[in-house]
Amino acid sequence: MRIGMYSVTYRGVWYEGEAIDVFSLLRLAKEQGWEGVELDTERPHAAPMDLSSDDRKRLRDLSAELEMPICAVSPNCDLSSPVPSHRDAMICYVRECIKLAHDLGSPICKIFAAWRGITLHDGIATYDETYGYNQFGFWKGDRWGFVVEGVRELAKLAEDFGIVLAMQNHGPDVITTYEEVLRMIDEVGSPAFKGSMDINIEPDPVSESAEHAREMARACGDLQVHAHCNGEFARGEDGSVQLVASGYFDDRFWERRVAYPEYVDALVKSGYDGYFNWEFCHPAMKDGQFAGIDYVHDQTQMALEYLQRLRAEAQAP
Repeated sequence: MRIGMYSVTYRGVWYEGEAIDVFSLLRLAKEQGWEGVELDTERPHAAPMDLSSDDRKRLRDLSAELEMPICAVSPNCDLSSPVPSHRDAMICYVRECIKLAHDLGSPICKIFAAWRGITLHDGIATYDETYGYNQFGFWKGDRWGFVVEGVRELAKLAEDFGIVLAMQNHGPDVITTYEEVLRMIDEVGSPAFKGSMDINIEPDPVSESAEHAREMARACGDLQVHAHCNGEFARGEDGSVQLVASGYFDDRFWERRVAYPEYVDALVKSGYDGYFNWEFCHPAMKDGQFAGIDYVHDQTQMALEYLQRLRAEAQAP
């Protein structure tokens, strides 16, 4: 198992301050000690319409020079809209991201079934306005079929380009649990379509269960090619790093135990050799105020230490 960082962490929407451009981000990830970078495909990061052929070559060459793999390219897509033109636009978007992944030497294009998106206020993002209501509740049944249809089309292109589409279990609509991801993989029926799992997304109370974590790793098996995690960390008096918060909504965190230690242990012992990627994907808050990039630097450093420790413990005899 390798440990990577998702570029949304430094896209400039979760903290006060500017984004770090993708070229500088690869260098920063190398300095920090990450083993790969997953590129978010929204501006100002790896939006495919902004990266020319020359940009793509330079980025791929830099990745090779730094020995910092671009382990995934990740569009924030909603393939479930009941509006046909919206679905068509998203299919076009993901198609361009598949081509981008190929051009950058990335093996994976990670996708969502029904990403609701964020809104920005004074440069700071929030989920509250897009997740606070059910956008298409009355289309629940049909939306599953819309996603299956869209993924089947996209998987054909992905197979042609040698890319694997990886569906993340990310709610609140259509896909929420790992079981739903596995069901969709079965329905789509393409070797170019597999799963990206995040145990923190799994609904309470099962996400708190060590047994659930181990079962999730076992059940997914070779169908899982990617993984995500997030949260907030604190350093104890002895210098050790602990996960202190892992849920976010209404501009606040709530504390709950996510079984990351058990999940990492199960993945490592199962022989999982994909990436386990960290993301800072919520407003950075300190003392009740929006924080700057230094806060994200600290959280990112602690996340790396935490994941490295979990992996080392899982690898120990």
